[in-house]
Amino acid sequence: MNAKQKYLFDLTGYLHLKNVLATDELSNAQAAIDRLLKMPSDKLPPGIARNNSAGAGNGDTAFSNGFSADKSLESLTRHPITSPIINELTGGQPRFNRGSLIVNLHHNQKMTPLHCAREDCGWQTRRYGVKGGHIHCNDFICFFYFTDVNPGDGGVVVLPGSHKSEFERPQKSHTDPDGIFFQDLEDSNEPLHPALVNVTPKAGDVVILSELTVHGVRIWKPTDRDRRFLILRYTTQYFSNDSGRKHPFSEEVWERLSPETQELSEVASYGHTKSIISPDFGQ
Repeated sequence: MNAKQKYLFDLTGYLHLKNVLATDELSNAQAAIDRLLKMPSDKLPPGIARNNSAGAGNGDTAFSNGFSADKSLESLTRHPITSPIINELTGGQPRFNRGSLIVNLHHNQKMTPLHCAREDCGWQTRRYGVKGGHIHCNDFICFFYFTDVNPGDGGVVVLPGSHKSEFERPQKSHTDPDGIFFQDLEDSNEPLHPALVNVTPKAGDVVILSELTVHGVRIWKPTDRDRRFLILRYTTQYFSNDSGRKHPFSEEVWERLSPETQELSEVASYGHTKSIISPDFGQ
């Protein structure tokens, strides 16, 4: 991470990297997604399921393990621009945890509520800190975008700086947790609270977000186009939430992955250096 990226990530809890994908990388990934969307569910590659989970709302399309559908998508788990940032955030001990392909459609008329790992999994399970000029973050997401998001479209909203908040997010009620920021999760025209930012990436951009940063997804408003993006999740290699499994994927998916992606996905002990990490890391 350069000095600007490090400052902004520490300040806000996320990074918006522009023009990460080269023209051929973007076009190859877009073509792979087109093929996947046209494929009948019973013809999908083994281990990939079309469903409404993995971050998609009602009416949207989600492909669990969609990153493994094509090498043009799998290669993004180790992209030369994002990999150095992933390595730095994990102290050179990264683990790729999961990857889903999401397609947002206009049919979904309820936003994904604001959330973060502190609220979903407990404050003690995730870490963010700075020591010796280095950021440590043991759970974060890389969003790779394949279509444009323009102001007013909807999509991801973040609460900058919330990754370091020392206070619980106030909730209007147990049944209405977003009342402090949103009065109606089904109102796509409700003005955005001034504390929130609606991130608007273009095709080829990447957003890196700490899982401690409060975030949600506003209703996708355009009726003539969808929002296509890949969710790639990373942790430190010694942090496992998969019941002791060596890696998080089914054997059908695992066998399809390159040796480099397999190693990146494996749990390893603290202090072990994976062969995919450059010998120059940290120097």
